[in-house]
Amino acid sequence: MLRRAALGALLLACVVPTAAAAMDAESVLTKGTWALGLQVGGGEQNNVENHRTISGVSFVNIEPRLGYFPFEQFGKGWLKGALETGLESWFQYYLEPDTATAEGLKLALRYHVLGFGPLVPYIEATGGAGGTNLKVREIRSIFTFVVEAGAGVSYFVTREMAINAGYRFQHLSNGHTASPNRGVNSDSGIIGLTYYFK
Repeated sequence: MLRRAALGALLLACVVPTAAAAMDAESVLTKGTWALGLQVGGGEQNNVENHRTISGVSFVNIEPRLGYFPFEQFGKGWLKGALETGLESWFQYYLEPDTATAEGLKLALRYHVLGFGPLVPYIEATGGAGGTNLKVREIRSIFTFVVEAGAGVSYFVTREMAINAGYRFQHLSNGHTASPNRGVNSDSGIIGLTYYFK
């Protein structure tokens, strides 16, 4: 699934108007800019903690996002960038081992690396809380925290519009508010479209 999302973003970037190649993201991602976007993706549980057994959770998700650039760009050379703060609403639909959902709201930070014209690598972190009816051996509660860290790349197809694709490591936990709380760790991929405006 991650490979398909990355391949799709790459193919889309190859067929967008050539005018985008002359676009400079550094002039767009400035203090006071807003970002309105929609991301879709999916993922599956990993076993980074090397447990004897895991539930084999897999899911698809949709995440509308609203971002804002509160600071001037900073850094020098290839590390010059812009910090985006924001909110993401979160809806996750579980496919395996049984159908279930999780939904909530996350705070998000994304650091955009500038200096590559229309191509903008980024790193990000999100964290929030929500409700879920997922019942597996790792977590069994109606409340959950979600924490994610990831990286990706955006490509500006016009001055105001960019597509993005990325990877996120996701951790779900109820914060020991219920038992069990081993938590679910997952590898996930996202692809999205964002509109930037003042």
